[in-house]
Amino acid sequence: MFSVGETLQRARLEQELDVATVAARTKINAKYLKAIEADDRGSLPSSFFYKSFVHQYARTLSLDTQQIDAEIDRVLSTDAPLPLPGQDNPTSREVPPVTLSSRFRRSRIYVSFAGLVLMLAACSGIYGWWHKGRSAAASRIEPKAPVAEVAPLPVSLPPATTPAQTDPLAVAPPQQPAPPSSKVLLDLMAREETWLSVSSDGKPVFSGILAANQTKTVEGKEYAKMRVGNAAGLEVRLNGKLLGPLGHRGQVLVVVFTGDNFQIMSPAKESD
Repeated sequence: MFSVGETLQRARLEQELDVATVAARTKINAKYLKAIEADDRGSLPSSFFYKSFVHQYARTLSLDTQQIDAEIDRVLSTDAPLPLPGQDNPTSREVPPVTLSSRFRRSRIYVSFAGLVLMLAACSGIYGWWHKGRSAAASRIEPKAPVAEVAPLPVSLPPATTPAQTDPLAVAPPQQPAPPSSKVLLDLMAREETWLSVSSDGKPVFSGILAANQTKTVEGKEYAKMRVGNAAGLEVRLNGKLLGPLGHRGQVLVVVFTGDNFQIMSPAKESD
């Protein structure tokens, strides 16, 4: 019966593979493969790596890995249990406890006691300095003499007088009537697609196309001016009052609105 190493070597030679090719396929160092074929387990890092490398080697050669693993377990059964990677590191072994000599322990006690005494002395000095400063500050504060309360002197004010009492001829100025409101509010709604251009007090407000049922509101202090390209397709309200038809379908008009009236002009007679 062949050993594990001999079995792997015979299978490699039958497949006409060299060690370098197997090393490239398994990513295992060639020297470890040679040690496995020579059954030199001592040249491998540990028994754990030996079993792992053999398993990869056998799988690369398409051998029965179960049979190879069983043979490895039989060979390693007489050895110590397989350690996990890192467990056989010499740095992780137990280190005997370090004992301190009695003289060193006594010196540490003395140092600790001296440090405690120094800390208590420092705290005592700080408290004394603080208490002394507080007493000195309290002694510098002198009580002030109470201030006598002074009764307020009575003050007599002259009686309130009206313009009629001081000057019988004085008459209150007449109130000026409020100027009439000249605000212009236009509510525009397109019955059908209509082009228009609107300005308020000489400043352009809108210029474009209103789609059917689309609305536009324009406010002005003195007047508003509108040019419409489809007079029959626009519904106009001036300060909430519905105006009649401004023109015919497709008719181009220029309309000037004031607070209580409006004027329709043809584009040819338009004047600013």
